[in-house]
Amino acid sequence: MQPIVKYTLRVCWQKKGNAKYISHLDTQRTVTRALVRSGLPLYYSQGYNPHLKLVFALPVSMYQEALYDLFDIDLLERVDPAAAAEAINSALPEDMTVISAAYPVKKFKELVFASYDMRLDTALSAAEVTEMLAGEVRVEKKSKKKCQVVDISPMIKSLTAEDTEGGVILRPVLSAAPDAYLNPKYLVDFLGDKVKGCDTVRTMLFDGDMEPLK
Repeated sequence: MQPIVKYTLRVCWQKKGNAKYISHLDTQRTVTRALVRSGLPLYYSQGYNPHLKLVFALPVSMYQEALYDLFDIDLLERVDPAAAAEAINSALPEDMTVISAAYPVKKFKELVFASYDMRLDTALSAAEVTEMLAGEVRVEKKSKKKCQVVDISPMIKSLTAEDTEGGVILRPVLSAAPDAYLNPKYLVDFLGDKVKGCDTVRTMLFDGDMEPLK
């Protein structure tokens, strides 16, 4: 039996608006249903429980939006990326939008950084926020196995802040590597009760040279 030839298509998409209230598991189910309805020649794994080969680069947490997100899907045939993007987009619900599709240039393991826009509801000034985050940033960081207080400042590549009506817009670039991912919510946790609320939008994913991951 000859091995099945697969073609990996990379889809660039956005998750905004009401979609930020959907968990990653439900997002995965929604995207899977859209792919099935798209009519693309999808590859399914072999065995008793066939499933799609669908991989997301870096899912955002609930209550966060993404202007730049990526997922890879394996196909049985090489298709026109623009036509594939249109087909998937037509099957997705409102607030989930495909921007483009292409055949991958880099692997997801080359993802190193992510940038964000964080609109802080705070009485602090941009200068005060920047100063607070300039030194050690010690927070209680949780994982599946343990919870410990750590200094996350080495995982903050850069940040800027801008005063705006009703608060501050914080624009950090944070570590997003598979073994060193920093959720932007930890910056809010560190600022504590000085921040009443925060709207977080991921704006880009980068490789180690700060080039957009494609």
